[in-house]
Amino acid sequence: MLSQKARYAIRAMQHLADRYGEGPVQLGEIAKAQRIPANFLTTILSELGRSGVVDSQRGRDGGYWLATAPDALTYGDLVRMMRGSLALVPCASRNAHERCSNCLAEDECRLRALMLKVRDQTAELLDAIRLSDVIQPLPSFEELLTERSSGA
Repeated sequence: MLSQKARYAIRAMQHLADRYGEGPVQLGEIAKAQRIPANFLTTILSELGRSGVVDSQRGRDGGYWLATAPDALTYGDLVRMMRGSLALVPCASRNAHERCSNCLAEDECRLRALMLKVRDQTAELLDAIRLSDVIQPLPSFEELLTERSSGA
């Protein structure tokens, strides 16, 4: 699963992408609109700033903005910035590979082979979707269950 930090970072970046080209966006606006604790958001935006995708300006008219165009950033980029890897297990990571403790030898492990396929498919999907792409919200889980049970 994505960490809370990664989820907050993606939502903050989506907010900044929606406001791209409009100038600085105040931290409080992002925090309120995305329901992200302001202190945590400051840390996340600072980290994204060190990665070069967010820029900021202090002061009354200050705030944050994307330093990179939304069409130049993929969701795969964002997840890697926040998590370091797309893999669900350390032995399936392409960039941060670690052998699993208490496991079979890698060349004998079918779970590792499966997780490499999952990682590669996940990377392919997330690297194909840009921050500029429109993503429409879906009905809630409960609404989807209701639709299924009613045959809709």
